Amino acid sequence: MTKTKTDRLVKVLSKGKQVSAEQIYARTGLVNPSSTIHRLREQGLVIYTNKRNTDQGVKYFYRAPQGQF
Repeated sequence: MTKTKTDRLVKVLSKGKQVSAEQIYARTGLVNPSSTIHRLREQGLVIYTNKRNTDQGVKYFYRAPQGQF
């Protein structure tokens, strides 16, 4: 079964570590990960953006919801 770039992005994010756009490109081949992340958010995935000042810019990470609020 061939995995799409989106499938690879979900796999990278599901490991629970923060990844930069540069790291996403290196691991998945996605040139513009922000648009793919936007689509995944629309599908219901909870993907966070860390905008702290880092040498690699914005970082993304995913955490599964922990029950009801």
